[in-house]
Amino acid sequence: MFVLSLRIALCLLLPFSAIFLLGAMPGVNLIWDFSNASGFIAGVLFLLLFAYTGRPLAQPRHDGKFFMALHRDLGLVAALMLAVHIVVMLVDEPLVFDQLSPGAPWPMVAGNLATLILLLLVPLSLTAVRKRIWATHQHFRRWHYSASALVVILTAVHMIGIGYYSTAPVKAAFWALLTGLALAYPLFMHGRAHTGPGGRRRHTAYLATCLSLGVLFAGLLLAAVYSVLGSVDLPL
Repeated sequence: MFVLSLRIALCLLLPFSAIFLLGAMPGVNLIWDFSNASGFIAGVLFLLLFAYTGRPLAQPRHDGKFFMALHRDLGLVAALMLAVHIVVMLVDEPLVFDQLSPGAPWPMVAGNLATLILLLLVPLSLTAVRKRIWATHQHFRRWHYSASALVVILTAVHMIGIGYYSTAPVKAAFWALLTGLALAYPLFMHGRAHTGPGGRRRHTAYLATCLSLGVLFAGLLLAAVYSVLGSVDLPL
């Protein structure tokens, strides 16, 4: 469990540091920077969900419900971080409402479309709902992957197109590379063994929920710390 927590922490911190801290752009204001950092963390979590798809992994030695809960709860955390990004930005600058129309610049349209797809993706992925729509779990998985892939592609278009934090070509290329790797990962891992010898600890789904709550608090804290650092004239 410690190794999994550390792995998720590194998956958040390394892209965040590469985009926000290396060749850091000047902060705008506390609220604006907090909003954008929250949105970026949501984007990282979207990518991370392609690695933790709900299928059991060899480590940690928890039952399948743990990994299903981890995928579900990390997805909810990503949606919450995206909601923070949108709501805080709209409250701080009501003129952003003008960017929600189809006539907005294409990076904003991409972000709007990603949000709309996510608003459908989350409720349609609930167990009670998906069983009423898809005849088999395989059909659901194909649809879920396709919709999720569209979300991360549109998110990449949004983040690279806005260009303030990822204005450097190397940063844009880095995020595009992460997106491609995330999309390829479940395809590459399909059919490979995800289990190892030995028994598994049962009734561990609550641990996945606890871990996901930790990710939520850590993400909000990271965004808050970045916004504070951006508001003072300190070299990053």
